[in-house]
Amino acid sequence: MRVADAGAKEHDPVQRAHQHIGKGRAVAAGVSAARRDIAIGVAARFSYNSGISACEKGEQWQQALSLLGELGQTAAGPDLISYSAAISACEKSGQWHRALVLLGQIWHANIEPNIVIYGASISACEKGGQWQQALSLLDELGRIKLSANIITFSAAISACEKCSQWRHALSLFNWIQKAGLQPNLISYNAAISACEKSEQWQQALVLLSQLRQAKLSPNIISCNAAMSACEKGGQWQQAVSLLGELTRLSLQPDVISCNAAISACGKDGWWRQALTLLGELRLLQYIPDVISYGAAISACEKSGQWQQALDLYRELPQAKVNANVICLTAAISACEEGGQWQQAVSLLREIERGIACETL
Repeated sequence: MRVADAGAKEHDPVQRAHQHIGKGRAVAAGVSAARRDIAIGVAARFSYNSGISACEKGEQWQQALSLLGELGQTAAGPDLISYSAAISACEKSGQWHRALVLLGQIWHANIEPNIVIYGASISACEKGGQWQQALSLLDELGRIKLSANIITFSAAISACEKCSQWRHALSLFNWIQKAGLQPNLISYNAAISACEKSEQWQQALVLLSQLRQAKLSPNIISCNAAMSACEKGGQWQQAVSLLGELTRLSLQPDVISCNAAISACGKDGWWRQALTLLGELRLLQYIPDVISYGAAISACEKSGQWQQALDLYRELPQAKVNANVICLTAAISACEEGGQWQQAVSLLREIERGIACETL
């Protein structure tokens, strides 16, 4: 147990932080009295910076800010490295407001921030879903004569994507090229995802095509986002075509890929294609989830295939999938449309017994 406890302390970022500070104080103690104040300041700052960086790596933002506060009480005070590590610690934990407060403190301390500081601040806003703040910081770069890089652009695009601001995302994407930068896979994926969330399937496909033309290799995130965009836009043929293209790209479809294609078929009532895709999901050794089944049952319901819909619904317990409202409603509707009122009533009684749908 003692060995385990020692190992845990060794990997504890807070423990490492205090170790760094202790070493710094020891160094300062051995310096001549004439240079003592300077040495203490330099050693303290170096030690505190190491401690803040250790907390940042361990995602301990509270401890990082605590050490930054302690450093502010010393003669040396924080420098750009201190603030950079603290903002990065906040960014990793999505503490966007605290990151912006620190950015303000940097200016107040007459320290000139660099692109790394702004990149971390924009990323913090992205993780916090603050797209307007992210764009404001990006715009601020021009006023302070700092050039945005692909990291800051990608973070701002991701912030817009998370809030379904596809027009802003595409505008930023175009701005990358105007700035003489080459979009990378992250920026392409963020822009495609923004289109997907806003049901802009045509724009998503254009971006996917541009990605290939830029001699970048799409990954499963790129393709899944484009497929989901097609699914939301009711373009089942495009979605199925993209699913087939994954093999040519040496990418293996996952549950998200298949669900997007099944849902696309389901919306247009292509039940045979939906059931085929559900079977392919099993062949890929993935376990269909409630979304997979819900989309397939809906496809059968829209095509008047009540027996198929009911069979899929009855399969849920064996597949260890808990039915949701979509599955149950689609199965009942299929039975109703097929004139199977007894089956519909039976399903309704399952609701009353509380064994069919946990989320109703």
